[in-house]
Amino acid sequence: MEGNHSFLSYCFGAVLIAAVAFTVSYRSAHVTMLLHNLSTPRSGEVEVLPPEAVSVLDCVRQSGAKSVQLSKLLADNRFLAQPITESIYPALVTDQGQLYVSYLSEPLPAGCVSLKEAKRVRIAACR
Repeated sequence: MEGNHSFLSYCFGAVLIAAVAFTVSYRSAHVTMLLHNLSTPRSGEVEVLPPEAVSVLDCVRQSGAKSVQLSKLLADNRFLAQPITESIYPALVTDQGQLYVSYLSEPLPAGCVSLKEAKRVRIAACR
């Protein structure tokens, strides 16, 4: 009886794993592609992050900036400020960053030069 219980547990586990794999492969087209994407550096950034955060992240990587300053309006938007802050790490969000990120509608502070405008945000270099 005890051997039968472990066999049933094993079968149940195998069916559960197969069901999860089927569900995942059904939604993402292929299980091997999903596993490849999970093991690829920088995978999921475009799928998970807002487009504005991806633009800031690309600019931080290209410029090698160590700090970013968010405008007051952008910093108050938790749906953008949080993903930007998380994605640019190890660069930090500070009050006097090398790059200044704001909405396109906001004026740039004195001493800042616009580098890139994309997806509702402007990225500028400040001194």
